Amino acid sequence: MSDRHPAEAYHRWYYDTEVWEGVSFLGVTTNKSVSDMWNYQEILSELRPSLVIEFGTRFGGSALYFSVIGRAINPDLKVLSVDIHHHEVFPRVHEDPAIRLVTNSSTSPEVLEIIRQMRGQNPGRVFFILDSDHSRDHVLAELEQLRRVVESGDYVVVEDGNINGHPVLPGWGEGPTEALEAYFERYPADYVRDEDREAKFGFTFAPSGFLVKP
Repeated sequence: MSDRHPAEAYHRWYYDTEVWEGVSFLGVTTNKSVSDMWNYQEILSELRPSLVIEFGTRFGGSALYFSVIGRAINPDLKVLSVDIHHHEVFPRVHEDPAIRLVTNSSTSPEVLEIIRQMRGQNPGRVFFILDSDHSRDHVLAELEQLRRVVESGDYVVVEDGNINGHPVLPGWGEGPTEALEAYFERYPADYVRDEDREAKFGFTFAPSGFLVKP
């Protein structure tokens, strides 16, 4: 471990000890890096979005986080959280009036139409975060789907690019990092990487995944 950069060593410790699985927000499990979550609230404060759209709900901790933090910035903010099931979502999340849970695949035409409708009802910038199925093909399909709804000034985060040896879980298989590589080969001008945000706290679960739509 002494040969590694201290930030990478910490990243590996943070991930491999699964301390992130115990991270919660207001008592609801989030399964995220706390430094990423701090980064997200800073981004939200600057972006002042009308919508947060999350692919991957799990327990609902991040949906609740985006609702509470987001409405402190913009009281009219809404959160759309999409997953193939919601049976693990904490009751407190279901009770939040700003959160809409949609049970479907994030790449379905129905979800695309819901995003379009919500954009129409809530004009302004959107913060998107992709954190569902981490396989390369699925993340690539999500990014392709978003091409139809992402607008200039929107912010997109692709999480869990750290797996498959970037630097954790070597041998996991192609995931978000490989999806981003394939996407930018096809559409090199779609986004600008926010490298300052990515590097701010030394490590992130979303390497190469902080993206701004120009």
